Amino acid sequence: MKKIFIPLLILIPFFGFAQKVSLAPEIGLNIIPMTGSDIGQNYQFGYHVGGHLKYHFSNSFKLSTGVFLTQKKKEYSSSSTGSVFTLLNETLNSFGGFGGGAGIDSSALDSLNIPGLNTEYTENIRGVSSELFIEIPLLANYKYKNVNFYAGPYAALLITANRKEELTTDIPLLDVIDVDLLLEQSGLGGFGGIASSFLPQSGVESSETSGTAGLRTFDMGVNAGIGYEMNNLHFTFMYSHGLLDYRDDKSKTGNTETLKLFRISIAYFFNLGKQSSETSSSFN
Repeated sequence: MKKIFIPLLILIPFFGFAQKVSLAPEIGLNIIPMTGSDIGQNYQFGYHVGGHLKYHFSNSFKLSTGVFLTQKKKEYSSSSTGSVFTLLNETLNSFGGFGGGAGIDSSALDSLNIPGLNTEYTENIRGVSSELFIEIPLLANYKYKNVNFYAGPYAALLITANRKEELTTDIPLLDVIDVDLLLEQSGLGGFGGIASSFLPQSGVESSETSGTAGLRTFDMGVNAGIGYEMNNLHFTFMYSHGLLDYRDDKSKTGNTETLKLFRISIAYFFNLGKQSSETSSSFN
């Protein structure tokens, strides 16, 4: 008799808890704002999937939580400038320091008589970091008729990431000047006409890398949203705003850059425990 009675005592609190809990699989679409253009705001998309749990204090007040896999993205950019002669002198050093370390005499360009000649180069990097988090929200949930209101914090752990970058190099001088001829006129020789092949060229290069290096592995922020329910089917529109810079302290430069997104999701709730038909109609 004791062997039956003791497990029942252990399960009684669980049954009481279960009567106030509903669970749901949830899927959604993250809508992530990117840098706008002259014709409007740009967006990218990510996925959101997981399990949603609601604890019912009453028919109107609930606590919503769960565990979700959610994809967030962040656009970034940087720009750098320098002298073309620095590039050329670095090329000379790569050949063993030809010219005795004197480098290129830029006065050789004076004879070209080109007004407004640009001797600088620019490199612009534009990329998108795509990050996958395990996220746990803790939201106060108020229900009025069939409308739900949500607000509260979340915590998230980064598990994987990848970056796609586009490097745009602009070297106006090297587009109009024969580098090998310039080296020869500077008394450094033409290197058989191959020096220019070792220099960066104007153009665009794309690359993709994976890993969480340079990214903050823990994020936290706030969620706020509104939803509508039809029996067990719940539709939700949520705004998520991170509070921490998405980069780690070593990679962080300039202003704080946080993760922000809008989310549209759908969930189908199952009530734990048996309810009367009258209670079930207002339990969700």
